Amino acid sequence: MRSLPTPAPAAARQLSMPFDTGTLHGMSRTERSQSLARMARLLLEAAGASVEEYSDDER
Repeated sequence: MRSLPTPAPAAARQLSMPFDTGTLHGMSRTERSQSLARMARLLLEAAGASVEEYSDDER
């Protein structure tokens, strides 16, 4: 059986996401912090990173 040729490595891509948009300006500091933390967690999970969960008591 012949082995298949090795594919060329894909160029790295980086998504640019502004975290200081008009939508965030209408939020309180607490709401903005919670939203950004949730987005960061979602992005880490999508990337396959292991994310530990913390309850509110452990913060």
